[in-house]
Amino acid sequence: MRIDRLTIPAREPTALSEWYAETLDSQSTDCGRAEDATSTVRLGESSLELTTTETSSPIHVAVRLDCEPDDAVDWLAGEATILPVDGEQSRYFEFLDATAVYFEDPEGNVLEGLCYAGDCQTPESSGLNRVDGITEVGLPAPEPLALVEWLETTVGLSAWGSPSETFAWVGNRDARFVIVPIDTAWYPTDRSAEPVPISVTMSADSADPGRHRHPTLPYEIVVE
Repeated sequence: MRIDRLTIPAREPTALSEWYAETLDSQSTDCGRAEDATSTVRLGESSLELTTTETSSPIHVAVRLDCEPDDAVDWLAGEATILPVDGEQSRYFEFLDATAVYFEDPEGNVLEGLCYAGDCQTPESSGLNRVDGITEVGLPAPEPLALVEWLETTVGLSAWGSPSETFAWVGNRDARFVIVPIDTAWYPTDRSAEPVPISVTMSADSADPGRHRHPTLPYEIVVE
């Protein structure tokens, strides 16, 4: 599974896309297109599109980093506000074989930089291309298992692990949706998870091509 494009709302799309471009060393940015009030920034293999909104709840997005965990901490600490986990600046997840560094963007979205073991092939590299792409998107739902079922039966994706009413993954180690109950706090913060308009353009061998809109939640999955 691969996430090619993620569209999320932003109060100031141009300013926020510029922040992503500068903070995450993006290759390019297309800011402030007047005709549709959107801004787009390239994050490795993925594009992040920001659309104008007056209000929005925090969103969770994880990106895959092509650097060692200590380098990621040093780099992000100089560019953004790191969100500590139990007083530490990073956390290792054995089931992912990856180390996470949590940080925030200027609009309060909860971001996660994931350093997967074995990804960093060029320890001396710096600057451009330290972000390989978007690897995780949060989707809050009033009934998480019902959303998992929709993603499986309508979109054609597969749950990863053992879904529950408190947490579920749909996708795989490369890219996935993380599904949590509405009003759950986005880890590792106290910021409440609420549904906001999100569109994801993706590719997956098992998925059904086409545009899939959830009947009650503001989520759209486009399979190409």
